[in-house]
Formats: sequence, structure tokens, C-alpha cells
Amino acid sequence: MFHPSGYAFATGSEDKSARMFDIRSDQQIALYKPSTPNSGFTSCGLSVSGRILLCGSDDNNVHMWDTLKNQHNGTLSGHENRITSLSVAESGMAVATCSWDQSVRVWG
Repeated sequence: MFHPSGYAFATGSEDKSARMFDIRSDQQIALYKPSTPNSGFTSCGLSVSGRILLCGSDDNNVHMWDTLKNQHNGTLSGHENRITSLSVAESGMAVATCSWDQSVRVWG
């Protein structure tokens, strides 16, 4: 997922980490770990401002970080199985997630 500035992008991985990379310096600039060590990531998205990183996880939650403070800000809970996809609305007013529990959730 590209940062709104166009100079960075974020990744979420099943290796239990999310990362931010700076394109200009060709380097990793941040590492984000879940509050629970068993959470591998399946998808990620950034808020419209780029301040909040959201990652769908195989622990059935969406994990959120403040990208400037490199701080875990909490989780969105409600799915009953692994989250497979996450998308942030262009307006920034909602996040949609899909899960192996055969549901789609829209978080506002």
C-alpha cells in the first residue's frame, strides 16, 4: 500500500510484521509488530493522511499503528476467522474487511 505522499509504502506479512519503506532512500524506515506474537498479517492499508497503518490478521482482528509514533493503537475485533482482505475508502471514512468467516465488515 503506497503512502499518500508517494514516497513510501507499507507491507503486511505472515512473518508477523508490518513494515514501512522509503522509496527515495531505498530503506526500511519502520517495523510494526502486533501486540500478540501469534498474529501474521494478510493485508494492509493506510489512512488518507498516512498516519494510521491498518493490517488484517490471521488472529481475526485488524491491528492499527500510529506511523509517526511507531505505536500500536489497538484492534478492531469482530470477525470469527482469518481476515483475508482490507481496503480503506478513498474518503477515509471507512475500512472494509473480508474474512474466511464468509463475512464482509465495514468499520466507520
